[in-house]
Amino acid sequence: MSASDDAPLADGQAQPAAAPEGPRPFGKYELVELIGTGGMAEIYKARSLGPDGFAKLLVVKKILPEYAQNKAFINMLIAEAKVTSLLEHPNIVQIFELGEIAGQYYIAMELVDGADLLDVLARCTRDKLRVPTEIALFIVSEVCKGLAHAHAATDAAGRALNIIHRDVSPSNILLGLNGAVKIMDFGVATADLAAAPDGTFDPTTSTFKGKLGYLSPEQVLGHPIDRRSDVFALGIILFEALTLKRLFVGKTDIQTIVNIREANVERKFKRHSYIPKGIRAILQRALARDPTRRYQTATDLQEAILDYLFESRLRVTGRSLAAFLRQVLHPAPPLGPSPPLATDAPPPRELETDSDAPVEEEVLPALPADAHARRQLPRDLRRVDLSRASFHFRVDGEPAFGPLDFPRMSTLVATRCVSPREWVSVNGSDWLRTGEVQAIVDLHPALFEEEPDRPLFDGPMNRHRTPRLLNRIWSGGLSGKLKLTRATVQKEIYFDRGAPVLVHSNLKSELLGAFLIERGLVAPEDVDRALMVATEPRALLGTALVRSGLLPVDRVATALAEQFRDRLVEPFSWATGWYEFFAGVMPPRPPIPLGATPPELLMYGIRTHYDLGCLRRIFDAYLDKPLVVPADLAARVTPLGLLESEQAAARALRADTTLSQLLAGPSGAGEGRLSLLRVAFACFQTDHLAFRLPRPG
Repeated sequence: MSASDDAPLADGQAQPAAAPEGPRPFGKYELVELIGTGGMAEIYKARSLGPDGFAKLLVVKKILPEYAQNKAFINMLIAEAKVTSLLEHPNIVQIFELGEIAGQYYIAMELVDGADLLDVLARCTRDKLRVPTEIALFIVSEVCKGLAHAHAATDAAGRALNIIHRDVSPSNILLGLNGAVKIMDFGVATADLAAAPDGTFDPTTSTFKGKLGYLSPEQVLGHPIDRRSDVFALGIILFEALTLKRLFVGKTDIQTIVNIREANVERKFKRHSYIPKGIRAILQRALARDPTRRYQTATDLQEAILDYLFESRLRVTGRSLAAFLRQVLHPAPPLGPSPPLATDAPPPRELETDSDAPVEEEVLPALPADAHARRQLPRDLRRVDLSRASFHFRVDGEPAFGPLDFPRMSTLVATRCVSPREWVSVNGSDWLRTGEVQAIVDLHPALFEEEPDRPLFDGPMNRHRTPRLLNRIWSGGLSGKLKLTRATVQKEIYFDRGAPVLVHSNLKSELLGAFLIERGLVAPEDVDRALMVATEPRALLGTALVRSGLLPVDRVATALAEQFRDRLVEPFSWATGWYEFFAGVMPPRPPIPLGATPPELLMYGIRTHYDLGCLRRIFDAYLDKPLVVPADLAARVTPLGLLESEQAAARALRADTTLSQLLAGPSGAGEGRLSLLRVAFACFQTDHLAFRLPRPG
């Protein structure tokens, strides 16, 4: 086991902790050096002491003191020891012992003198070195051997154990300076073990385990998995070793899940055209979205790699790997200019991620506005330790939102869910404008700065004009930011060639948690539970709900699109407000795939926010004015995505008739009355309908 276990660079785990001052006893072991701290355990380099000065170096992994009484963590450690103890193979890190000392459970395991693959890839990225093709293939081939042994393992009676690792990732692949390659950490593996005592951890009960960037499509979708999920993870590792770029990781966990679910690797191959054709074929099969189209076993993948090496006349052994590791981990001081390692690709520029989904926000229960007595605090709050402060926010017309701790407050500000004009109370102080609290402004100054340019157009907005305003941007193919303001409410809608791609809103009722609760998808206690079990202080709610098994990933992704849609059309309900359009302003985050066109969103907003009484008031002065409509109106409004009753209403709108006549006829009977006025309003806002007015004089 290496020092970087449980500390991948991009999977949110803890960094290695500082070493203790000196060796200290732990039962029959001597803990020499703390080499890492993971999510639940400390990892020590240790010595096993025996008579006559006998000593053996190994690794001791023991549960962190704060989790020493946590049954779930204890059972997870026991599960790791149980599974690995059944596996004896040169490509699997060996478990020597499971024990308990003074209430602390531990496992003693083999020490591998070297580094994990993650550390090696990180060093190569830093030093602008490539992993030679044959070395990357050799590493994956050796891991295939260990996994194939685990997948085929049986108990003493010959019964198949059906072990699935479920956490095959670079940090769990150890590379020895002697050229050894070993897979480790079966802590979240599934296996058909004998019946365990009550309370023993059962990995199969969790939604999904393992590091998010290395899961298979069936894992993130909550479908049954088998050994082909481990094969998929090996395909990811091979791609990343060859390119030094992350394959599926997005800017949010939800986007990473969506990327894995789609498993679209062809666009990545276009960016990395230097990958040889034969290796590309191996990757395409290993990374097939459908498990039936993948290599069915790790042995199948290993044989494909060996065939490629043979056909390419590439000879590689453990000695080749050892030489490469010495060059990466212990480079000799340069005597002069020297070329990088031999490579078949250009040096990397930077780690690469893809993101097509919004950054979601957390939600915490809102408190009534009078929940706390307020007291005065200075506006700059210089004497207040914000890292330990409690925050409440309030938007006019909504209850107070909070309390929030500092990380969650900072996340809301960073994701522009807080506007400069809304109210904030810090540690129960009097309400102040957020933009007046300098300590909050300093967190993200750009949020509170004045717009650098004058708007292309601006003006007042109301329910008569808002759909027309959005249609003006959509039909004109404009790109930029539409800023909408009403009292302390602020929205920013970003457009790319007329299509809305991102919405910022400071309405706390539009946060994802409130959205899901209001629609009955989760209960308030589910939201609290998901955030409580999240492993990171700034955990995103959607990811926490998926990891907790409270919502499937597809439903969360759909909810995010629905949340975006409702945020976008909510201004249709504003009686008054002010709009400003700033041309050319790019969205701060990548575009969002909505699955709906701008005209369809406009019609959805009208259905949602315009009832019969509202529409009657809007058309009151025009009910008896003759209509001006094209003969092919029904065809022209097809992009609006009209419902069946609305399509009938569109066919009824004819030139020289009046709305009064249509409302009095069959088209205005029952529910048809509302459909008729909604379609007429949509056609009017999109310039497909007008009224003939008498000429002046």
